[in-house]
Amino acid sequence: MKKLIFVSTGRCGTKRIAQILRKYLPEEFAVSHQMSFSRLANFVGNLFFYLGSSEKIKHLLYNYIVSKYCRARHFISSDPLTSMIIPKDYIDSADVCIVHIERNPESFADSFFNLSRQRFNSFFAHNLIPFWQISLWPLENCLNPKIKEKYRKIAELKNKYFTEAYSSNPNYKKVAMENIFSSGFLNDLIQDFFQHAAGIPAQELEIKVN
Repeated sequence: MKKLIFVSTGRCGTKRIAQILRKYLPEEFAVSHQMSFSRLANFVGNLFFYLGSSEKIKHLLYNYIVSKYCRARHFISSDPLTSMIIPKDYIDSADVCIVHIERNPESFADSFFNLSRQRFNSFFAHNLIPFWQISLWPLENCLNPKIKEKYRKIAELKNKYFTEAYSSNPNYKKVAMENIFSSGFLNDLIQDFFQHAAGIPAQELEIKVN
């Protein structure tokens, strides 16, 4: 089984990526955007960022989360909530491709701040759950008048972490968010890694969802 894993800060078009790939890939590909227990993975990964990680816990938790989705010939995840806990055996594997999506920090900050005002679940998580975001204190989303500066810092910290943690993957790629939707990136990625012609038409890439 080959595994394609998109990692990101969130708000990087990963929901749309999953929608497109589900539509244009055959049943032999299992494509998931948000997996069961990925919220737990988000908390654990952010906690590990500060306290140091346990490879054993990463391995057990990540494999538990993806196990129910890894029943097809190939597995693709665009779930940003699991981005901080990918275990070393995945990183080192030639059968795994890690694609690091990077969004402009200022655009990311605006998007996440707006989401936290539009959705109750996001507002609750960003204000009341410790370690929901690295470097974000409970209630800071409401009380810090410079909260967008904090979200820019979060984007920078996470992108630095992804580069340092995952760039040793034999198939690692870093791509700007806008290039996924303005080029043949997805078609080329699926062809190069899976040797499969996805045939995603350009008009599908014009519809963007964070």
